[in-house]
Amino acid sequence: LTDPVRAEAAGTVQALARLGLRSEIVSGDAASAVAAMAGRSGIEHHSSRLPPQGKVDRLQQLQREGAVVVAVGDGINDAPLLRGADVAVAMGHGSALAQTSADLILVRDSIDQLPGVVELARRAQRIVRQNLTWSIVYNLAALPLAALGLIPAWLAAIGMSLSSVVVVLNAARVARGGPPTARPRWVD
Repeated sequence: LTDPVRAEAAGTVQALARLGLRSEIVSGDAASAVAAMAGRSGIEHHSSRLPPQGKVDRLQQLQREGAVVVAVGDGINDAPLLRGADVAVAMGHGSALAQTSADLILVRDSIDQLPGVVELARRAQRIVRQNLTWSIVYNLAALPLAALGLIPAWLAAIGMSLSSVVVVLNAARVARGGPPTARPRWVD
């Protein structure tokens, strides 16, 4: 018997490729079934007949090659892979063991949310870097001036408060804006 390919699989693989991510299947299933699924999904790299440790070995090989690995799984056999991945994603209707091993659980049982999650994470990372840069620049400029008495302490305190407001308002941008795919639905 064969597992049906998710309707959204090919589109999701293409969207991930546009984001610069390569998809790969590591499976315990028979080679013919995995090859057929990979072909219908547009996935070039695939491995079959892998026990859980074989999946972990492939994951570690990719990490040694410098890859940051996002693993997606739903079964008990996927738990070791998910624990070893840089980012682990479990399906909402997957096993409890897979879910407890994951960093993120897709509420809907659909992988089409992955590109939006990647976009959201990248936007959050950019904004965190902006906030850190702003905070460092402000503190390197204002604190020495206040310590040397070149600006009054009360003005430095107001500046620090305003700096905090800027950081919070900038952080709020994570949740808004961007393409619709970047705003995953957290609750269905």
